[in-house]
Amino acid sequence: MGSPFIKNFNYNALKKEVQAKNYVFDYKKFEVYFSTIIATILSLLLYIIVVFSNHAQLINLLNKSQGIILNTTFGLLGLLGFIISGLAIISGTISNKVTSEMIKVDAFRPLLSILFSFYFLGRFIGVTICFYIFTYFVIVLPFEFHLVSYLVLSWLLTYCLFFTIFFAVSLLGTCINVFQLSFLYSSTSSTNYNISSTDAIEEHFKDVRINTLTAILINKVGVTKEEFTDKLVALINEDCPDEYKEEVIKKAKEYYKF
Repeated sequence: MGSPFIKNFNYNALKKEVQAKNYVFDYKKFEVYFSTIIATILSLLLYIIVVFSNHAQLINLLNKSQGIILNTTFGLLGLLGFIISGLAIISGTISNKVTSEMIKVDAFRPLLSILFSFYFLGRFIGVTICFYIFTYFVIVLPFEFHLVSYLVLSWLLTYCLFFTIFFAVSLLGTCINVFQLSFLYSSTSSTNYNISSTDAIEEHFKDVRINTLTAILINKVGVTKEEFTDKLVALINEDCPDEYKEEVIKKAKEYYKF
């Protein structure tokens, strides 16, 4: 994958790094085809309503459309704040140790891909809010009512709204994936630490054992077991780092049966 970090953390660079598909047009995804179905059904219902409505009823319909657009815009603003907060919380739960372990096994891209989903949705909601505001002012302006334009705008607004809702719901599963990744690589890190600690204990034990034999042989020959073990423990306390003393003494007792 090369370097796991990107010098320029803009949207396009991150999208290229994670090789993300275009979520809006990926019809294999539930949120895409289901949003398309709902938008199409609602547009057909609006077409029927418009066809069988008189002028006064059309004015009433446009006024209600304005209210729906305005309320939806406020709702999307709240959802945008929720997405930003969620991204901040999730990124904050991933420790440096977990990130380091993921980089070591070349698994940093899946994490970036998960975080990119939040980035994408936040960007999409921002564009949708602008689209809703634009449509709101278009309806306010005194233009002549045009059925095709009204239905096209209705379809796009409905699709964007339901796509946002379903994609946001799918991020709940993404949050679970982040938790699994964090747990998996924190466990891996802990295992590696335990292995390293065990190896260090073995090395310190061997070093102290050799130093003990050397020290005794210099002074005299034919030592008893008690003399050897006493000298062994004394040298462990003198030479062994504090964090390993207890484990090395335990290893010595198991090895020499004292």
